[in-house]
Amino acid sequence: MKKILYTLLLIISFGFSEVKIGWIDSQEIMSKYEPVRQIQIDLEKEGRRLELEVTKLAQKRDSLFSEYQRQQSLMSVDRRTQKEEEITSLEMQIQRFQMEKFGPEGELARKQVQMMQPISAKIQEAINIVSVDRGFDYVLDAAAGALVYTLPQNNLTEDVIEELNKLNSGSNGD
Repeated sequence: MKKILYTLLLIISFGFSEVKIGWIDSQEIMSKYEPVRQIQIDLEKEGRRLELEVTKLAQKRDSLFSEYQRQQSLMSVDRRTQKEEEITSLEMQIQRFQMEKFGPEGELARKQVQMMQPISAKIQEAINIVSVDRGFDYVLDAAAGALVYTLPQNNLTEDVIEELNKLNSGSNGD
């Protein structure tokens, strides 16, 4: 919320001309937009399927470990070492699987991004249409505290990059 207030103050400080500011709640949009709910359902199904695979690997590891504990005193040193390595290898396989599937850059996260990309584009398109039709100069996202729409002529990105390049080339000579 502080980000929104700071953004509003910044916008107001540009001048006292009439500036029309609107806001959205992206979380509410996501919760009410049916295609998003369907993606969430699909991702949950995929997550449960992957969890089942992890569970099977963990059961295999637990079974192997239980067998090792029962027979440990009867095993030769070489056989014990072999079984310990087998258990360790399986544990590492489980951890690798979890990272590959559930990690921040894992299969599930990639699938979510891939599935959400067209939805996000459609939501942004709707924001742009509503903003232009209703004459808003800026639209803020109350959920994220971010600016989601501005008049293109108010985009200072290229000017800032140009100024940074000037500053950078000026400091090279120092």
